[in-house]
Amino acid sequence: MTPRPEGLIQPSPCVREWEAERLRQRLVTPSMTASDSGSEVVEALTSIPKVLPQDCRRGRALTPWGMSRLVWCAGSVFQWEFDESTSGPFRGPWHHHRMPTDDAGAQEWVDQWVRISVGAFKSPGRRLSVSLSGTPFQQAVWRALLGVPRGSLTSYGRLAAAVGTPGAARAVGAACGANPVALLVPCHRVIRESGELGGYRWGRDRKLRLLAAELAGNDSE
Repeated sequence: MTPRPEGLIQPSPCVREWEAERLRQRLVTPSMTASDSGSEVVEALTSIPKVLPQDCRRGRALTPWGMSRLVWCAGSVFQWEFDESTSGPFRGPWHHHRMPTDDAGAQEWVDQWVRISVGAFKSPGRRLSVSLSGTPFQQAVWRALLGVPRGSLTSYGRLAAAVGTPGAARAVGAACGANPVALLVPCHRVIRESGELGGYRWGRDRKLRLLAAELAGNDSE
């Protein structure tokens, strides 16, 4: 079932002033020392291995926020991005790799972790390892994002300060846009210090809907 964008924010490109104020109240500064253990679902963020595990699979799966593409194996995920196409070639950095396509398995995996991501389960029981390819700066930004818990937000400026580059808010925004694991490394939780939403690689309306699901769920706990 698609989470309804009720309560805190509505699916509109604009955020009214009172909504912006409520978003500002959610701002936190991520702690780099607690990033790996601060995520609800990610145990560790590592670099992609030179040789992928033999049980790696890829597939497309529907989420409440649109179609996604996934590359994963037991206990690890390498790509989970939104993808509006439902057929055709599998895009992304893995399209040249030979691995089985398993849309049914991808849907089962996505259904489980979506329920956890939006707070249906407070204790998932196990967490995932996320392996990503990126520059040292991108890796630092993605790792810091793991320290922004569900129900909280951070700003581009605070994220830049957390990774030791104050004033590099624009570069932080670019690193967020390069994030290949859309929901597990929560770049949608980054807004402007003013309370404005800022951009999102997969669209501002989708960012609003993701935040609405998380923040509404957090308010009800």
